Amino acid sequence: MTYYLFNPENDMALALGQKHYNPPKNIVRFSEDLSMLPLWYAKTGDCVLIRQEVPDNWLQAERDQLHLGVSWLPLEQYWRKSDAADLLFPWGWSYTVYNEWRKKGKSKQWMDCEMIRNLSGRNWVCDVLAIPYIKESVLPAGFVYPQILKSYESVSSFVLQQQEAVLKAPWSSSGKGLYWADGTLTPSLKHWVMNVLEQQGFVMGEMKCDKVLDFAMEFTCEKHSCSFLGYSFFITENGKYKGNWLESDDTMERYLETYVDRCQLVEVQHLLQQFFTQHVVGYYQGCLGVDMMIIQQEGVYYLHPCVEINLRMNMGVVAHSIYEKYICKKSHGRFYVTSYATHDELVAFHAQMKDANPLVFEDGTVKSGYMNLTYIGEQTISMAYIMVES
Repeated sequence: MTYYLFNPENDMALALGQKHYNPPKNIVRFSEDLSMLPLWYAKTGDCVLIRQEVPDNWLQAERDQLHLGVSWLPLEQYWRKSDAADLLFPWGWSYTVYNEWRKKGKSKQWMDCEMIRNLSGRNWVCDVLAIPYIKESVLPAGFVYPQILKSYESVSSFVLQQQEAVLKAPWSSSGKGLYWADGTLTPSLKHWVMNVLEQQGFVMGEMKCDKVLDFAMEFTCEKHSCSFLGYSFFITENGKYKGNWLESDDTMERYLETYVDRCQLVEVQHLLQQFFTQHVVGYYQGCLGVDMMIIQQEGVYYLHPCVEINLRMNMGVVAHSIYEKYICKKSHGRFYVTSYATHDELVAFHAQMKDANPLVFEDGTVKSGYMNLTYIGEQTISMAYIMVES
């Protein structure tokens, strides 16, 4: 049987690069609160492994309307019934989740975690941006390509050459492990750089771009091939992820065409498929996302085709799956992930949204309204939900 697991701490486990990782309490809480999230992208007949108790009748009416044929099972119960043929599709692979899967269960599934960690490093951006078509036809003149910096001296030189730069740890959670430099050398900059160099071996140096829009191309790697899954447009606030659009790929592509030529988007998509087929297929099976931007330079818009590669499931794929499976095609909306300081605040928000935006179904899909996607327990402070408009 195929099982799904939400383990958002995986990026931090990869950054540590060791056999075992104990996430901080807030990440454990977040993982438990959103443990039901795979329910919305798992396939019919599959099962979601969770780290809490969820009543069998949770969202029963909604699941019946949507013909949702996915079950769930507490992880501790699973270990007692595991089978050698079981397959795990976690949010992301690292030594931590792999060792737990193999040691506590009977599955014989094999995964090259060292290779997956290597392929998850931010340095792969350099290889993508060096693809001839991208280097010659996509990025603007004067674009400063990302650099792999292996000493404080090389980082200092890069920072002094740029009026504004962003330094990145090779492995970290999305939106984390970043240092924004303004062209000056400070004690805090040196401390941050030396710490990353000691722990991870190098720092990524990039120019700060004049960003207009965040989006991503999503792909899926099978045993012998890589396929384009679709687009995702994500919503950020002060650099922090908030949610995704629930729209068709055609709608998102038409929006992108107001900035850049569609032929360029299609060509980049094909080149990325070839790149992942060559470098990733055979080592990793599952979803991956390429974060991109529309940037501007002197009033002209350009495609930045590879800001970051996420070799794991991501919220963009979740939103894409929800739209394709469960949203009326005459409707559109937004997918959100949010956290509150207290459980009472979350419960109050949920009650208000549910009363003000009743769910309306049409032909087994959501036509309009609000729906929570993750279980709200007695201590829950984080949740995922959708808001749909017809």
